[in-house]
Amino acid sequence: MAHSIMILEGENMFTEPKHGWTNLQLGCFESRASYLTDIPMDCLNAFIYALSNNKPITIYFDAEGWDFHLVSSYYESYIISNKNEESNLYLIEGSFRELAKELVKDIEKYLEDWIYWECYKDNEDEFKDRKSELNKKLLELKKLIK
Repeated sequence: MAHSIMILEGENMFTEPKHGWTNLQLGCFESRASYLTDIPMDCLNAFIYALSNNKPITIYFDAEGWDFHLVSSYYESYIISNKNEESNLYLIEGSFRELAKELVKDIEKYLEDWIYWECYKDNEDEFKDRKSELNKKLLELKKLIK
């Protein structure tokens, strides 16, 4: 079953991360995503690759019990959701460039929470390194967006 979704201005793509969970929201699609994957780094790396190489990307999200993929291309994007042995396809009327802008906005909005995303870590030096790496990747992606 396919669903069409438009990116709505002013919406967050990701909700505030809490206790190793966030929600990905694009139009009428919303699903939780867990810390089992490093969502901010995976997304930043994917969109940096897409904009650097002008190539489509795929990002995997684990919802602990089901999963979904965000596939983003030149003119539109898709979410492929696999839940309860049922697959759904959602069309998102937004390119990887548009989604990259949303990602930057959401990571900057919740930067401190994304620094501590990997909640099982407890070494303050690791968090300092992570903050530095997130900021470096955000800067790189912002340059590519312009």
